[in-house]
Amino acid sequence: MSEKGTGKKFSKGKKLKFILFTLVFLMVVILIISEILLGFMHYMSSYDKMQLFSIEKANWWTSDSINGPRYVSNGVNESDSIFLKNETWYYNRLKIVNNAGYHDKDNFTEIPSTNDSLRILFAGDSFTWGASADVDSSYVDVFENDIRKAQPALVWNTGIPATGTNHALFTVKKFLPLQKSNYVVLGFYVSNDFEDNLLPFDQLVFNRQASCYNLYNYDNEFKAHPITTSEAYRNVTGSMPMNELNFIQKIFIRSRFIAFVSDMMTKIKNKLNGSKKRQTAEAYKRTTMYLKALNDYVKENNARLIVLVIPDTEDMKEKGARYQQVIKTLKELSINHLEVVDLFTNKDYVEPDGHWNNSGHIKTGHKLGNFLLEDSRK
Repeated sequence: MSEKGTGKKFSKGKKLKFILFTLVFLMVVILIISEILLGFMHYMSSYDKMQLFSIEKANWWTSDSINGPRYVSNGVNESDSIFLKNETWYYNRLKIVNNAGYHDKDNFTEIPSTNDSLRILFAGDSFTWGASADVDSSYVDVFENDIRKAQPALVWNTGIPATGTNHALFTVKKFLPLQKSNYVVLGFYVSNDFEDNLLPFDQLVFNRQASCYNLYNYDNEFKAHPITTSEAYRNVTGSMPMNELNFIQKIFIRSRFIAFVSDMMTKIKNKLNGSKKRQTAEAYKRTTMYLKALNDYVKENNARLIVLVIPDTEDMKEKGARYQQVIKTLKELSINHLEVVDLFTNKDYVEPDGHWNNSGHIKTGHKLGNFLLEDSRK
């Protein structure tokens, strides 16, 4: 006679509960391990990003549709040195703001047509403004010093961080007639100037920590539309402001794993629907349009345009797609340009922000000064 099993049998319901408990347990273990690993990798949760960001506009900054983004003269005070304690060069630059709201020791007032100085107008983003360089050590400062040693010169700098070629066109149209410029120099940063041309610049906001956000976004057809400060906050941090979150959301925003999964889902979605490729194509298209308009305007006013091609750190190893695209565009538009990528090593860049340090700026300023002087003698 065969023996029957004496083991305890589980009901179907208990089996399902056991499986569910096991799955939940495994998920919790995976979540904990993921959080630990992402912590070691310094991956930022939304909460981490929120600690480093504020939507409160700095007193030293303003922007509107008439005069564009600019600094406020005497807007910085000693308390700002606390917020910028790790970037004293930034704080020192904020103390030098002219009558038009730009970092320049000269006021932008109309120059008589009888003035025989060589007149050069600079436009561009943070590199041209002088990011990560001490006062008098930016590439524009070094350029100006070199030019003045060779001949009388008047150099105006309209560089503003986080702006693109659309802003350069705006400032050149505003200040070239006042300066009666002989040359316009555009500093074009290959890493982000293309994308910066997708949004208007008149609602660009800087907070006291010198982080910025734009009160515009664009739809699927890349048409710009205004957004609220809360929406801008979410674009930067991945979360709405703390006072707009419920209890559960305040817990979730502290998870690096949830932030990681959200970022991956966004990347996968963008890849599947081709939005990143379409964004890049539109950015290239608009940049070409702005460069052509800038070159045409400069020519119409009897001046010459020079584009300084500012490379990303990766371009030192091999010129990337964006670098090659801007060179291709400049050649197609027959725009005079200067490449300086061969000047640099990694020691000329500040990590992780990617700007030149003093040595990178100084090398560029000397190279650009020689280039323009040779061009002026032709």
